[in-house]
Amino acid sequence: MLIRFTVENFLSFNERTDFNMIASEEGRHPHHVVKKKSENEISLLRSSVIYGANASGKSNLIKAMAFAREFIVEGIEKKKAVRVEPFRLDKGNFKRPSRFEFEFRYKGKQYAYGYSVDRSKVHEEWLFEFGHEIEVAIFERKENHIDFNFEHDAFSNISEDDKQRLRYEAKGTRDNLLFLTNCEERNITYLESVYEWFDDILNIIFPRTELLSLPFFIESNEDMEKFFKGILEWFDFRIKNIKIEEIDFENFDGIPKQLKESIRKDFLNDHEKKGIGIFSDRQGVNYVFKKDEEGILRVLRLTTIRSDKDGQEVLFEISEESDGTRRVIDLLPTIMALRGESVFIVDEIENSLHPLLVRGLFDLVLNNAMFGTSQGQLIASTHEVHLLDIKHLFRKDEIWFIEKDRHGQSHAYSLAKTNVEDLDLIKGYLNGRFGAIPFIRNTKELGWED
Repeated sequence: MLIRFTVENFLSFNERTDFNMIASEEGRHPHHVVKKKSENEISLLRSSVIYGANASGKSNLIKAMAFAREFIVEGIEKKKAVRVEPFRLDKGNFKRPSRFEFEFRYKGKQYAYGYSVDRSKVHEEWLFEFGHEIEVAIFERKENHIDFNFEHDAFSNISEDDKQRLRYEAKGTRDNLLFLTNCEERNITYLESVYEWFDDILNIIFPRTELLSLPFFIESNEDMEKFFKGILEWFDFRIKNIKIEEIDFENFDGIPKQLKESIRKDFLNDHEKKGIGIFSDRQGVNYVFKKDEEGILRVLRLTTIRSDKDGQEVLFEISEESDGTRRVIDLLPTIMALRGESVFIVDEIENSLHPLLVRGLFDLVLNNAMFGTSQGQLIASTHEVHLLDIKHLFRKDEIWFIEKDRHGQSHAYSLAKTNVEDLDLIKGYLNGRFGAIPFIRNTKELGWED
């Protein structure tokens, strides 16, 4: 679970800015909190929404998380410049590294991992395990030197030869590469659970992000169809069921011939007996191509099933569904993953969705029994004011605001820091009570009127 993210000198964040998922002492909606199991742990929230005007920096906060994660997971080629973007409204910042840190809980341990980097090299990198009033270093890097705490249980039973190898790999880590990333590339397993959290657990979705296709997900998880059917009923789309059809690739005419030939070559020239790929057409409809064990190429096509007035089933192409219905269907694998321990951070979650669907999504994840023991987290930026409901939907500590000051710097703060018990939140927000809204001048002041 994500505990805290910190960013400094990146995009519109000049000074250190913290965003956290730590539960306050608030008593409202206690089932939204994953309670700490010991004094060494922290009680954490399962969801959060982030508000702010256009260009306030709310998307920049998510971009900061995305950059920090990508640099860890993807690494960088030798001699390439790091694509870090410092705060540009302070000339001195180009000489100052950008700083990122994640605090998270995974496999029963709480970690703080972070680094500072400019366009040429990593200046600092650190990994700590922490608990109640304790913090123990696992490794610390300053420029090209890395110190290890071999007493930590991450290195339990490490031999002297392996210590020497670890020091050797540390010394050989390129200036522009993180040591954690180097460990993954060099198959060094002592820190693999930390890397795994970033690679497998933390997921960041932007409006244009290609989501895992539902046919792919169902094909890989045969017992999931019942779950997806229940979700569609929850949203009341009048969809009776979903169906995955297998079509022989040679008989499939849904894509241009030239592209079809390219796909045929790519798949059939692949030496692997089995394989799966995804293609999106101009309408945004995903098709999954599957090469079976016999090397035969097939297309998996998703259709929806509705009932006509006589109760007879009628099949619909997914392209015939509304943008909102298709968006929810695209999000179904994400919703399913939230039953586990995945962390999903979504920019502009209301994209193509009706306000009531957005509310219904959070209501489902937070209040439906199937998510009752979940440690998954859903964090989203939004403009949707109807989510500002601390009586029926959210706790105060689940609502955050991002606001820019007159120097162009973004700042983050939680509603939990304000006294709003008797306030109409929607009216207060739109009236600027919490900042984080656009300032729109009177058109008369702009000289547009005679």
